Amino acid sequence: MKPSRAVFQRIRRVSRNLFLTTILLFATMALCLLLTQIDGVEKSNDYVPMLFVLSVLLVSRFTDGYFYGVAASFAGVLLVNYVFTYPYFAFNFSLPGYPIAILCMLTVSVLTCTLTTTIKHQEQARREADREMIRSNLLRAISHDLRTPLTSILGANSVLMENGDSLSVEQKRKLHQEIDSDAQWLIRMVENLLTITRIRQDRDCAAKIEKTPEIVEEVLAEAVTKHCKRFPDSPVKVHVPEEMLICPMDAMLIEQVLINLLENAVTHAKHATEILVSAEKEGDAAVTFTVSDNGCGVEPEALAHLLEDHGRTSAQTSDSKRNMGIGLSVCNAIIRAHGGSMHAENRDGGGLSVHFRLPAKESEDGE
Repeated sequence: MKPSRAVFQRIRRVSRNLFLTTILLFATMALCLLLTQIDGVEKSNDYVPMLFVLSVLLVSRFTDGYFYGVAASFAGVLLVNYVFTYPYFAFNFSLPGYPIAILCMLTVSVLTCTLTTTIKHQEQARREADREMIRSNLLRAISHDLRTPLTSILGANSVLMENGDSLSVEQKRKLHQEIDSDAQWLIRMVENLLTITRIRQDRDCAAKIEKTPEIVEEVLAEAVTKHCKRFPDSPVKVHVPEEMLICPMDAMLIEQVLINLLENAVTHAKHATEILVSAEKEGDAAVTFTVSDNGCGVEPEALAHLLEDHGRTSAQTSDSKRNMGIGLSVCNAIIRAHGGSMHAENRDGGGLSVHFRLPAKESEDGE
């Protein structure tokens, strides 16, 4: 049976704490030895204990719990006694003031660990409060978006059932198209919600997106093909460089990002006659994807909140059927889970451009 992810996280955390403690103590000892060579033994005795107190302070601040700070306190006292106190490279526990030195270092360690633990608990409480606020905003934002198309589907279906015989073929076709459109929107909404929920649940346990090297042109083509099946009249153009671009990603999730961005452009870009999808390489570091349109753009005050869970342009009223913010917040969450970034900006000639950047190479830890 494979060890659980929690076990790996615990091993990783312990290894990090041990590494930091060891590096800080050895760095302090090396610095003290260097200063001893420069200033001489007599002068260095004045500040060597203080440097080790600083080392204990740093260990207590940047490691978890009390163990590593307390261990660094004892190690620091023993190193000072063994290396920097006469007789050198021998222990002498009968030195005057030795118990006070141990007590001082332990006090520094415990106080720093206590303050650090308190700060971490406060930060965790703040994150929980932010997460709860995001959850509330998300539920508030989608409540109307889910209810309105369901009401529309029920209404259209009721008309077909009760008055089907008196409706013309064209009227029936129009009602069926409305039902299909609303059902497709509901499917997309549920997919988005499931995706963003999974990513957010996994974010605190450092879940890894399963990334494989993908040909960027093929991912773009697949997303555009799926989009055009639903929006046959969509004025989409694709631009990619002649050289083959390969980027590590979860192809299905990146396709969902592109489909969401294309759908937002079709739905919200009023008077848009062109939607451009492009990809370009930024040296060897990253690949940048762009979905832009030549529509009306977004008002500046709404642009800063466009990628948030509750982002909604001011042009959208409370009766609006489509909420842009849900789809874009899903896109933003997916890109961040890939280790990338996303931003939106209004184009100079009118319209909106949404850019997202993915690392062109896997990081060392695979994230």
